[in-house]
Amino acid sequence: MEVSSPIFPVRRILKYPEIENFLHNNAVEFAKKKMSITHLVFDDHAQLLAYFTLTHKPSYVEGDLLSKTRQKKLSMHARFEETAQAYSVSAYLIAQFGKNYGWKEGKAISGDQLMDLAFDVLERVQHQIGGGLVFLECEEHEALLKFYQNEHNRFRIFGERYSERDQVKYLKLLRFF
Repeated sequence: MEVSSPIFPVRRILKYPEIENFLHNNAVEFAKKKMSITHLVFDDHAQLLAYFTLTHKPSYVEGDLLSKTRQKKLSMHARFEETAQAYSVSAYLIAQFGKNYGWKEGKAISGDQLMDLAFDVLERVQHQIGGGLVFLECEEHEALLKFYQNEHNRFRIFGERYSERDQVKYLKLLRFF
C-alpha cells in the first residue's frame, strides 16, 4: 500500500456523494490554501483504496464531560479557560476519512489499517512540531461510534455540534497520542 498526497480525479466509487464531492471539488482547493492535506491510499496497481484528510484546528473541550484522569491528561496539552469553563486546545483534526467501497474484501483496506496510516502521518508531524491530541467529528451512528471507540482506535466523545446547514448533529471525539 502506498499513501500519497496529490489529488486526481476519482471515478464514482465512494459510498457517500458528499465525500466524493469533497474529493472532486474541495480537496485540491483546501491543499492550495494550506487548510488541509488529503492523503490517498493506493494498492500496488495504483487503484484507490481509501483516503483521509488531516489539518490542525483549535477546539474547546468541556472538562465536565471527561473523567478526572482525562482532565489531568488534557491539562498537559491545553489551557483551562475559566470564562468558557472549558479547555482550549489546538489539536490535529481528521477532517475526512473514508474507504473505496468498490473493492471486494480481498483488496479492501480495513478501517483500522486506514486509521494506522493516518496516525503514521500524524506521528511524523508530531515529532516535528509537537502536539498530543487528535479529534474528529462524526454523525451519531452506532457503527461509526463502535469503530472510532474500539480498543484499536481509542477515541472518546467530548462534545457535540449541530450543523444548521446540514441539519445534522455531529459528535466530537478525542484521542491522546
